[in-house]
Amino acid sequence: MTRITMRAIFKPQALAVAVALGCCAQAQAVSFNIGEIEGQFDSSLSVGASWGMRNADRAFVGTVNGGTAQSSTGDDGRLNFKKGETFSKIFKGLHDLELKYGDTGVFVRGKYWYDFELKDEDREFKPISDHNRKEGAKSSGAQILDAFVYHNYSIADLPGTVRAGKQVVSWGESTFIGNSINSINPVDVSAFRRPAPKSRKAWYR
Repeated sequence: MTRITMRAIFKPQALAVAVALGCCAQAQAVSFNIGEIEGQFDSSLSVGASWGMRNADRAFVGTVNGGTAQSSTGDDGRLNFKKGETFSKIFKGLHDLELKYGDTGVFVRGKYWYDFELKDEDREFKPISDHNRKEGAKSSGAQILDAFVYHNYSIADLPGTVRAGKQVVSWGESTFIGNSINSINPVDVSAFRRPAPKSRKAWYR
């Protein structure tokens, strides 16, 4: 017998001041049973956009383009976006799937994104290219964040869990002191800086 239940969880998100706007659909959690296997599928979808609040700093623009920098070979990226223009319009998705049989289970988490501004719009000075970029820094893409099996056990009434596979091992958080042991999970800056409501689950590599 298969049973499926759904619940919706809404988490309000604050809008970033002046430069970014994002909205997030209700995070959907679908619980189901297939025989003795328990399952849950979580989804979070979001859209967002970012606008430039000022023109490029003239110190980084070559003199031939109206700036004060000595070279004009590296200013195309700054000249591509002017004040008031969007420099990102993105759709993102994050999904978790967990299947559990007794004390043993499997967990998979993945994300995907598509930036319509960077991927599809024409640029005045230089096209945006994903060539030679790392996967997480591309204008569009998908990544598997976690994929592991686990088993919960108890020895002399002491509970424990063993995992095998791709996973984030959490060592806590350091607020005031950097470069501690939790630096084994560096923040994915590309994911962090994209507009739209942000999920900490998608920040780490």
